[in-house]
Amino acid sequence: MKLSELLNRLLEGTPLAVVLREDFDLPQPEMLMQPEVHAAIGDAVAEAAQKAGLSVRSAYAFGEWLAELCSGWSTRFANESDILHLDAVFGQAAYNNPNEVIRLYLLPTWDALSEHLPEVRQGVSAAFEAAKGLD
Repeated sequence: MKLSELLNRLLEGTPLAVVLREDFDLPQPEMLMQPEVHAAIGDAVAEAAQKAGLSVRSAYAFGEWLAELCSGWSTRFANESDILHLDAVFGQAAYNNPNEVIRLYLLPTWDALSEHLPEVRQGVSAAFEAAKGLD
C-alpha cells in the first residue's frame, strides 16, 4: 500500500487533502515504523490541517497524533497532553472506551485494515474535531 492511499482512507471523514512530498511504498504495516514515514505523516497532515484553518498548535497536534496512531512513534513537536487528549477522543469515538487505542503498524497485513477501518475513521474524524478546540 502507498502511504498516500492509507492517509486518504484514514482521513476520509475529515476535510483534509494531504499532499506528500515523498510517497512511500509500504508492503507491510510494520513499514510504518520507519522514522521518515512518521515524519512524512506528521508534516503532511499538519500542513493540510493548517490549510483547513486549524492553528499551528492544533494542526501539529493532529498531525503528530495521526503519525503516532500509524507508526507507534511518540510525537516530535506536539504537546504530550494534546496527544493524550486526542487518543482519548479517538478511543471513545472508535471503541466507546477512552483508553482504547490502535497502532496500525501492529496489523499483521494490510488486509486486516478493512476489519478496523470503520471504527478508525470514526475515531480519526472525532480526533480532528477535537483538535480544533486545542487553542
